[in-house]
Amino acid sequence: MEEIIHAFGIDWRLIVIQMFNFAILLGVLWYFLYTPVLKTLNEREAKIRKGVEDAEAAGEALKRAESERATVLGAAEVEAKGVVKNAEKRGEEKMLLLQQEAERKAHTILKDAEAQAIELREKSKRESEAEIARVAILAAEKILSGQPSK
Repeated sequence: MEEIIHAFGIDWRLIVIQMFNFAILLGVLWYFLYTPVLKTLNEREAKIRKGVEDAEAAGEALKRAESERATVLGAAEVEAKGVVKNAEKRGEEKMLLLQQEAERKAHTILKDAEAQAIELREKSKRESEAEIARVAILAAEKILSGQPSK
């Protein structure tokens, strides 16, 4: 066996030194390369998870706003119908001139209620769209900022 070692020029001291060098290189690479890369990957995963959670929260907020809008529209419609019925009842009891005046007022109130409902719906829609756009832009920026450039 010793003849083979001498024939190939193998020196056990060089092998020990090479193993020591390899262990040092492995330790340096682990500390300066593997650990930071793993940390970066974990941070990126957390950012993506937060982006998804934010998008889900924005979706829930949109659903709540839509529900609230429907409730407000329903209440405005009920209120407007009540005003119209009152105006009609009073109009029947009064002279034709008073009836026309009451109907005109009911119509104005109905238009105002519809205008308010439309304005509230548009405002809710704009706010929801702005929030969704903001979350989408943030998610896109986070995703794009994490990509290596080619």
